[in-house]
Amino acid sequence: MRNIFITTAAAAIFAAAPAYATNFSVAMTNGGTAGSNTDARTYNATSNGQTLNVKVTGWTDFGFGVGRSAVGSYGTDGLGITNAIESGAYGSHQADSYFGTDFFILQFDQAVKLTSAVFNTFDLYGSAPDNNALIRWGNTATAWNGTMSVDSLSKAFTGSAISYGNGMDGSRSLALGSTAIGNIWMISTMSPDAPKIFDAFKLAGVNVSSVAAVPEPATWAMMLVGFAMIGAAARYRRRSTTAVYA
Repeated sequence: MRNIFITTAAAAIFAAAPAYATNFSVAMTNGGTAGSNTDARTYNATSNGQTLNVKVTGWTDFGFGVGRSAVGSYGTDGLGITNAIESGAYGSHQADSYFGTDFFILQFDQAVKLTSAVFNTFDLYGSAPDNNALIRWGNTATAWNGTMSVDSLSKAFTGSAISYGNGMDGSRSLALGSTAIGNIWMISTMSPDAPKIFDAFKLAGVNVSSVAAVPEPATWAMMLVGFAMIGAAARYRRRSTTAVYA
């Protein structure tokens, strides 16, 4: 009888196991915390008593090499990228594929699913507005606020997909599938679709969901019942043992 009682109590606890993903909305329409060389911005978001941290850096693939680029905050338009070639007379500060392929790297403090992103699109040097994006994900042992090298970045990604935006502004569902999970993500412009059609956008925010198992609030009561039952079983066992030796 005692074994049945304890087993039932344990079952009550494990019945409380269902978990839910915590959804976070990370707005990038404010300055965030800038890095020392304007090459990084950090943000955080809270949801259900949990906090998510993310570091955003700007990069550019020039074809002959990859390098860091400045990531700037442009109010409600969001974050843009200015690479070394785009300074001076050729200045532009959206992520684009004109002078090299600009991309954002997002380093999170936990593994997440990227569910949607907010793109604000621009026409660049007479190009039709375009905001297609290459999305990549993976995992890295580098801390979320640590510095990634080009080599470590190249080894971090395990999956990729293309998100077509058709030049439309606003939030866009990414629909990347159940295996698209990681603590490091890339949101990149792409090569021109045709002559004079260049990707050019600013990133105004992302929505992500955590993948760590967190008990639903409604299950805490079941867990407390389970612990109470185990406690009662232990007391019953002690009383029974005392009675035998009495």
